[in-house]
Amino acid sequence: MFHNVGIVKKEWLIHNVIRFRLERPGGFEHSIGQAVEVELDIDGSIKKTAPFTLTNLTDSKYLELIIKIYPKKMGFTYAISKKNEGDVLCISDPWDSYQYHGKGTFIAAGSGITPFIPMLEQLKKDGGTIGHKLIYANKCEKDIILKDELEGLLGQHFYNILSEQSIIGYSQGRIDRKYLSIRIVDMEQYFYVCGPESFSDKIKDYLITLGVHQDKIQIGY
Repeated sequence: MFHNVGIVKKEWLIHNVIRFRLERPGGFEHSIGQAVEVELDIDGSIKKTAPFTLTNLTDSKYLELIIKIYPKKMGFTYAISKKNEGDVLCISDPWDSYQYHGKGTFIAAGSGITPFIPMLEQLKKDGGTIGHKLIYANKCEKDIILKDELEGLLGQHFYNILSEQSIIGYSQGRIDRKYLSIRIVDMEQYFYVCGPESFSDKIKDYLITLGVHQDKIQIGY
């Protein structure tokens, strides 16, 4: 089932990422980590859908989506970037993408951070994020989504690595087996991984070679 929802607020978080605050349909319920399909008419003739994680808490008055915008002019995210406050989006009922199973390490690349934002906020609300880590990979510092908020949630357990920029206080390069072996001691914890498919597959392989059982590794859609 799809719902037409109004855009209440549109906010650019960084140079290529928008947060949309949406009306919440009556009776719409979801769990932390669930996603929806957004349906758009591209160029007035082509109807397409794409999945996005809901980033609001379950008891929020509004729904929220954080979407990375890619420059391809006929692409889905370019089309959605042209939507403004007062416009309408069509979203599906929610479906499972990620589920929180227990304390562990979150590993994200780029907009792959979105499923973990409400998880971390809920943990903070429920008593704190002690025992959790976040490893976040981006090209440059300007690409880090909600940097201040994530630092507030995790403090010194928020690790950033940049592949195309060298800055004091940040690791430089890409996440590999060596990088993970330095920062991960407990192989029995849970691991939540989100990013491009190639990134997620590599991280999963690295973790398994470090002794993590694959049942402890969660990769979403």
